[in-house]
Amino acid sequence: MLGDIAGTGPLREALETTNTLLAQVLEELKRVNGDGLVTVAQELRAIQDALPSTEKAA
Repeated sequence: MLGDIAGTGPLREALETTNTLLAQVLEELKRVNGDGLVTVAQELRAIQDALPSTEKAA
């Protein structure tokens, strides 16, 4: 649609650049969030392992 309007070339290029940069940011956020979840899980396991056992004697 923007290609039909004269003078929108720079706007189209700016939008394409913005979309490319946003895609890169999204990938970085996914990586950081994934790493953070792994770290949280490891810390929770360490805390759980440090707690006294609640198993009942059989």
